[in-house]
Amino acid sequence: MNKLSTVIKFTFMNRVRAKAFTVSTLIFAIVLTVIMNLPAIISYFSSSDGSAAKVGIVGQETEVTRSLKSFYESQPEPELQIVMLGDAGSKEANAKLGKEKLDAGDVKGYLELMEDPAAGFPKVIYNSKSSMDFSMESKLKRVLQVIKAEIVVKDFGLTSEQRTKLNAPVVVETVQVQEGTTGKTESQMAVAYVLVYALLFLLYMTVIGYGNMVATEITAEKSSRVMEVLISSVSPLKQMFGKIIGICLLGLVQIAVFVVVGAANMLMPHNKEMISELNISLGDIQLSLLGYFIIFYLLGYFIYATIFAAVGSLVSRTEEVGQAIMPVMFLIIAAFMIAMFGLQSPNAPFVVAMSFVPFFSPLIMFLRIGMSDPAWWEIWLSIGVTAATMFLLGWLAAKIYRVGVLMYGKRPSFKELRKAMKAFKV
Repeated sequence: MNKLSTVIKFTFMNRVRAKAFTVSTLIFAIVLTVIMNLPAIISYFSSSDGSAAKVGIVGQETEVTRSLKSFYESQPEPELQIVMLGDAGSKEANAKLGKEKLDAGDVKGYLELMEDPAAGFPKVIYNSKSSMDFSMESKLKRVLQVIKAEIVVKDFGLTSEQRTKLNAPVVVETVQVQEGTTGKTESQMAVAYVLVYALLFLLYMTVIGYGNMVATEITAEKSSRVMEVLISSVSPLKQMFGKIIGICLLGLVQIAVFVVVGAANMLMPHNKEMISELNISLGDIQLSLLGYFIIFYLLGYFIYATIFAAVGSLVSRTEEVGQAIMPVMFLIIAAFMIAMFGLQSPNAPFVVAMSFVPFFSPLIMFLRIGMSDPAWWEIWLSIGVTAATMFLLGWLAAKIYRVGVLMYGKRPSFKELRKAMKAFKV
C-alpha cells in the first residue's frame, strides 16, 4: 500500500507542478469565462464607447416613431438611442438624408417606415453598413410588436381590463410525471438539461484528455528505459493503478477549478439577470444528479484509463501513441454521439439499451438519470455491470501492462501477448 501511495503522490505532484498543467488550466478558465460572458461582451463592444448605438429614423414623425423613441428613452441602460433625422419630402430624399448621416458617422444605421395597409402597421427597413446585433434586432422586433398591439387596441376602443386580458401571456407548464413523486417541474427540467449537457461534455473531454495522458506517460517511461528500474521495485498492478489514480486526482482538481470559475461567473449581475429571465432557479439543481455524475465519472475514467494504460504499455515510442489509442477514442466518441442524440430522446429503445453497455453507460445512463426517470434497479444494474467490467479490465490491463512494458521494438501479436501473460500472475 505504501508503494501504491508513493506512485500516486509522485504522479500527481509531478503533473500538478508542471507548467503545462498551470497554463492549460488557466487557458480553459479564461475560455470558460469568455463563453459564459459572451453576450455581455458582444453587447459592450457593439458600440465603440460602450454607450447606446444611435439609430436614426427618416420620414414624418408618427405615433409609431414617438412610441419607439419613448420606449428606449425610458430604459435605464438602453441598447439603442433613437434619433429623428427629419423628413426630406420624398422616399428618395429621405434615403439620401439617411445615407448622408450614416456616411458622416452620426448614426450607426437608420430606419425607414413604409406604409403597409394590408398589415395595418408600417413595414420597417433597417439600413446600415453592417448588420444589427442579434439581441438588439430581437428586442427591436419585440418592441415594435408591442407598439403595434397598443395601436390596434386603441383603434378598436378596448377598455383597460380587456387590454390586460388580451396581452396576458398563455401559461404552459411542463411537469415530468414520475413514479411515487410529484415529478420534475419545467424549471427543474431546464436546469437538468443544461447541467446534463455541461457535465456530459466535461466527462467526454476529461476522459479523452486524462486517458491520453495515462498512455503517454507510460510510453514515455518505457521509451526512456526508466520502466525497467520501476518494474523491479513496484508490482505492475500498483504501478499502473498508481499512475491512473494520480492522474484521476489531477483531473478532479482541474474540474474543481472549472466549477469554481463557472459558479463565480454565474454570480455576475448580467448572468444572474439572464438566468432569472429564463425562469431558472439554481435551487432546482438536484444534488443526487451531481452525486451520480461523480459515480459515473469515476467509472468511465477508470474503464477507459485502464485500456489506455494497457495500450500505452504496448507502444515503444510516444509518436505511436496517437495511432494505438485511436480505436479506444472511437468508442468514447460513439458514446458521446449517442448521448447527444439521447438529449432529445432519452427513452428511445436504442438509448436505453446502450445505457447498460459498460463502455457507453457512464455517459448514457447519466443522461437518462438527468433527462428521464429510469427505475432504481436500472441505475444500479448499470453501475454494477460497469463496475464489474472496470475490475475485469483492470485485472486484464495489469497482465498486459506487466508484459508490454518489457517488450520493445515491434508490437507483440495477440498470440505472443497471450502466451506471455500466462507466465505472469497479477
